[in-house]
Amino acid sequence: MAAGRGIAAASRSAIAGARPRIAAAMHVSYDCDMRPIFRGFLAVLWGALACASCGRNAPTAPAAAAAAASIADTGKPRIISTVPAATLNLVLIGAADELVGVSKYDLLYLPDAQKDLPVVGDYETMNYEQLVKLKPTTLVIQFSDVRVPPRLRELAAAQHFDLVSMHFDHVSDIWDSVRALGKISGKEKDADNAIVKAQLSLKDVTDQYKDAPHPKVAYLISPKLMLLSGDKTFVHEMIVAAGGEDVGAKVGDSFVEIGMETLVKLQPEVLLLGAVEEMGEVQNDPRIARWSDLPIPAAKNHRIYLVTDGNSQMASVNIGKNVRELARMIHAGDAGGKGGGGDKP
Repeated sequence: MAAGRGIAAASRSAIAGARPRIAAAMHVSYDCDMRPIFRGFLAVLWGALACASCGRNAPTAPAAAAAAASIADTGKPRIISTVPAATLNLVLIGAADELVGVSKYDLLYLPDAQKDLPVVGDYETMNYEQLVKLKPTTLVIQFSDVRVPPRLRELAAAQHFDLVSMHFDHVSDIWDSVRALGKISGKEKDADNAIVKAQLSLKDVTDQYKDAPHPKVAYLISPKLMLLSGDKTFVHEMIVAAGGEDVGAKVGDSFVEIGMETLVKLQPEVLLLGAVEEMGEVQNDPRIARWSDLPIPAAKNHRIYLVTDGNSQMASVNIGKNVRELARMIHAGDAGGKGGGGDKP
């Protein structure tokens, strides 16, 4: 196998223009009271921003194919993933057994049998000693080619493992990335089947709501940080697929830190509040109550909802399920049903 066969990007990153605001939010995100799964999501965002500032990346195929070739050389793939969305997708295509190491943000996505996998690092730091000990065939990262640390590139060449870079900025990136993950894990058929199933599921939801009213939706990925999903993200595309009009797209690209005044100006008819891995909504829920007095249609019509599914903000082949859940909330009031603020959709 050729040493260090190069970097593959599953897609080019389109997140740009909001780096200072995201950087500030990232600093806050590491407070001890933040949920681990949300810290992992913000880690993905920061990695995407790091890729965005470097322009386009190389196609996926070369490094993924090289990694696939290394399986033939070694007999079995040994994958280290430092990208939570990639780890989740590996699990979903049945490749959890091929993982030998993960980042500190990935443990929540692992089956019980893999919960004790060694932690190698994350998008920002890497335990090189641990990395060498695990003897990977592939290291999954989230860097553009020009931002790969020189030491990591040299180590890949010296230790004969491949670097495969993942990006999950758009729905289409899920398909490209999962195909690449299928190649490096020896699960190409499983990956293809998962993609087809996900695409059909997504189409079913999109078709169901394409002729329905399109309520104005604002999705605060983090209410605490006032982090709003904007344009050119897979979350934006999920809202549109669910039959909503994403008013966050008017604010800017990527995930944007906003003030309450901006939220009021957007006048959302549905307000989604990220509450991943938290308990479900209860009557007179204080997490909703603080938003209920805002002069926005969502508050007036009780259409404020908590999004508590831990996987709902991750780009994966579960996207059809995630979009259907979003649609259930977005359209809860369309047929006369009541919304948030104590009444569940």
